[in-house]
Amino acid sequence: MTQAAGKLRAIVPYAALLLVAAWLYGETGAFAALGREGQLSPAFWPRAVLTLLMIVCAMEIGRAALFFRPEKPAAVPHSAAPLPSEEDDGQRYPALLAGGIGLTILYVPGMQYLGFFLATAIYLAAFMLMGRYRRLGVIAVTSVAGSLAFVFVFMKIVYVSLPLGAGPFRVVSTTIMAALGIH
Repeated sequence: MTQAAGKLRAIVPYAALLLVAAWLYGETGAFAALGREGQLSPAFWPRAVLTLLMIVCAMEIGRAALFFRPEKPAAVPHSAAPLPSEEDDGQRYPALLAGGIGLTILYVPGMQYLGFFLATAIYLAAFMLMGRYRRLGVIAVTSVAGSLAFVFVFMKIVYVSLPLGAGPFRVVSTTIMAALGIH
């Protein structure tokens, strides 16, 4: 592989992620109408995270473009076998990566229909399953607890208005808010 091809291979994932983050940033503008007077807009935190993501991607693109060095495989003496924890099968999972990107893209509009709590719980569970974690009890507890924690922090501590969802999903969101003491 030439150095130019290596640079391009190092840059492409960050460039793709940068483009997706920029698109999602634009999509968060729809959250602004959901804000309450005198409080941060619901778009504030997603935009803050997306801005940081775009900065990191731009820095990595610059690093790869300016300071790219082809990786040289480490020499392993024939007598030294790697420990099981050190083994790397070298296998890549592009379908899982694409699936994770797809989940993230669907998460933003999903919040409008399902509400923040349900969309986040589903997103966390789906992401863990896609990452090949298979302990369903742990996934269920972690995704629900994580989603509850995010709702509590964002709405009770930071005072960010989050999407409540539509129809029956709105009822779920308001019930959870009442249970957490959020008015």
